[in-house]
Amino acid sequence: MNPPIYVFSVPWLLFLIALAGVGVGLYLIGRRLDQAGRQRLLVGAVVVNLACFVLYMVGLSTQSDFPAHVVYNMPLQLCSLVTFSLIPAIVLRINWLRGFVYFIGCLAGFLALFSPATGIEGVGVFSPLSIGFFGSHGLNVVIGALIAALGLYRPSYREAFKTLACFGVLVGIMATINIGLRATVLDKANYFYFFDPEGADILVALHNLIGLPVVYLAPVLPVVVGALMLQAAIYQGGSRLAARVATARMA
Repeated sequence: MNPPIYVFSVPWLLFLIALAGVGVGLYLIGRRLDQAGRQRLLVGAVVVNLACFVLYMVGLSTQSDFPAHVVYNMPLQLCSLVTFSLIPAIVLRINWLRGFVYFIGCLAGFLALFSPATGIEGVGVFSPLSIGFFGSHGLNVVIGALIAALGLYRPSYREAFKTLACFGVLVGIMATINIGLRATVLDKANYFYFFDPEGADILVALHNLIGLPVVYLAPVLPVVVGALMLQAAIYQGGSRLAARVATARMA
């Protein structure tokens, strides 16, 4: 039995429940470990994530326009960059990189789960494409959140704005790469969805409303700023709650 998966379908909801369970389980294990142990735990989770990413690429190879899908997704699409940034973010003490996987990685992965590109929905839930896509993007969210929850990174409003500035530089770099590739060897280069929403419902709605390449993404900016502020607020609130619980237990 291999039912198709659609956003808000029963298989999709069960996947989100399982994903939340994995996140809670890893957190409960990790909070009993020292920092080195937490790093090893998260690196192990990234290895599973990379395996899902490979399945995702294998699944994409079954699409009709292979190898275009793989070329357009690896390694320069946003969520792919997040996936490959996780291990250096965990192992190296580079704050901006940890901010990238926490703020941008969690947000991008979350949006991808709710608004996948064309060709992802309707595929059997146990197919390599479904397991790979939803597994990789879901683990981007879980691992990015655990980097903060387990104390490897301390998000703040200032960190959110620093991450936003770094992301702005990355967007500029990717715009240059897109233009360069389109003018030379890859005439449909579309990293970061600058030119085509590729069926992602949220981006399709914006594209239909505005209709201009690149410009149609402008309304995303205030949403991203608001989301990053919310992520910082969630961490700050969670930290204060944890401190109060710890104080109450000691009293």
